[in-house]
Amino acid sequence: MTSEEGLDQLQWEAHPPPRRRRWPTRLAITLLVLAGLFVAADRITVSIAESQIAKRIQQSQNLQSKPSVNIANFPFLTQLIGMKLDKVSVDARGVVHNNVRVTDLHVDLNGVAPSNGFKEADVDHLSGTALFSWTDMESAAAAQGLDVTLAEGPDNTVRVTGNIPGLGKVTLQSRLSLSSGNRLQLTANKIESSSLGGLAGEVPRQLDFPINVGTLPMQLTLQMANMQTSADGLRVYAEADHVRVTGSGVSSS
Repeated sequence: MTSEEGLDQLQWEAHPPPRRRRWPTRLAITLLVLAGLFVAADRITVSIAESQIAKRIQQSQNLQSKPSVNIANFPFLTQLIGMKLDKVSVDARGVVHNNVRVTDLHVDLNGVAPSNGFKEADVDHLSGTALFSWTDMESAAAAQGLDVTLAEGPDNTVRVTGNIPGLGKVTLQSRLSLSSGNRLQLTANKIESSSLGGLAGEVPRQLDFPINVGTLPMQLTLQMANMQTSADGLRVYAEADHVRVTGSGVSSS
């Protein structure tokens, strides 16, 4: 071995390769575990809150079944700390009032400030849609003594088919209107087909009828400008502002 080779070996032994530092990997793993625990805690907490809100809404609005509630945006815990939820969506089925059944009711509550352990909440704005299936609307008509069949008509009308006593069967295109108190009205506008004689083009009024929906959950008010017929039924936009939801009911906040 030459002197140069011996010197190289001594230098190598005196300065072994540095050991790789493991703390960045350990830190990354720790952060991932903490993030996973945070997400899990957030999802568990939001699930509990959704269940509590659904329970309060069912109680305050006298709903037959518990609605479905979804709290939007992540993370929920930061919203909870600020006691202000950006958006809460509620879906309820079979809301019945004045012998009128709302087949499906979807409501978005924006700016929800819960208080008193989620027993109360002040809501800045509510918007949603109420779907009245043709079957449920036929039942509302039957409650008034009218035996009619309803379906989607042209140009956002309702096709009404029924018998006029002493005259016969007729199918009409009826237009929809809306008045205060969430009162829908179907008014015949055109004869589509008829076994009636001697009408001379006159549109009969015997099959006109109102649907008195009345008070909807959370003070929602139906809007005339947003009514749409479809194969499923009649869908009507609804909204409300500054509503307080409590365990015993709602009031203007």
